[in-house]
Amino acid sequence: MGIRLDRPFYTVTTHDQNLKAQEVWEGESLGGIKENNRPVPAPIAVLLAMIIVTAFLLTFPLWGQRPTAQIFSDYVDLLNTPAVQAIENNKDLTPVQSDKLAMQSIENRLDQFPSPYEFQRKEHIMTLDQLKFIAPQIIKLRDEGADLSQYSIIGPDVVKQNFEGNPGPNGETLRKQPWWDMGYTIDVWYVAYFCIAVFFMVKGLPPISWQPDHTKAH
Repeated sequence: MGIRLDRPFYTVTTHDQNLKAQEVWEGESLGGIKENNRPVPAPIAVLLAMIIVTAFLLTFPLWGQRPTAQIFSDYVDLLNTPAVQAIENNKDLTPVQSDKLAMQSIENRLDQFPSPYEFQRKEHIMTLDQLKFIAPQIIKLRDEGADLSQYSIIGPDVVKQNFEGNPGPNGETLRKQPWWDMGYTIDVWYVAYFCIAVFFMVKGLPPISWQPDHTKAH
């Protein structure tokens, strides 16, 4: 008895285990259910693989990461520009319309210049109301010479991150979130464990070339 890996896609159990499983399969009535030994449908396997891959691609590498103040520092600079203020003061627009158009104007202006934060800006949607809340905080931090990459935006607040990374050039503790989140590693491990466990469970049955004789117990 044991596990055999010489033909894993045929069976992962030894011959005596397969014989024992066949005896149980044919020797018990199973409540009158006549279950044949069939493979997992290929469309189901493909669909499961697509779901897993798509989920990881959509979240990589921002698995639980919060936006930093540095991402929206340029937004603050454009908040009080004449173009944005003209939209905000347009009496022909409702507050909802003016806020939406003002934010769109800021984003269109930023799209004209390359930025290392283009991906993060698309992942972390910012509204004009939230931008107005965090703008004074970001300006204050910039005036103090703070490293905005060490501050997270949590709702209307800009707070220093609680990560502890490698020491900086002056010996201070850098509180920057890692580009690879630990939650992502944990999820990769558990999904891999699930897939491996299901594979061994399915291939632990007799090979699909064998079909049970239901007349023996029914």
